[in-house]
Amino acid sequence: MGEPTASRHLATILATCADVLGRRPDPEDNFFEFGGDSATATDLFLRLESRLGVELDVSLFFETRDFRELASRLAESTGGPVGRSTPGATG
Repeated sequence: MGEPTASRHLATILATCADVLGRRPDPEDNFFEFGGDSATATDLFLRLESRLGVELDVSLFFETRDFRELASRLAESTGGPVGRSTPGATG
């Protein structure tokens, strides 16, 4: 279950980053090396929370080396398909 979820997260992350920064990154790119800064990081994070339907731990964003690792860590932390791990949500 983790890999399909990670793949969906990665697609969402890359598309959202393209919306925020105006160009689509590769999965191996690092947000800050790709041109992001603290203001765009906040924008990206808020958009990802909305699009994924989950509460995100901002520390994951700074702890991961690239978008692929971020997607994998998000999949691990949410433990299920996109949109099904919103706190307080029922299955």
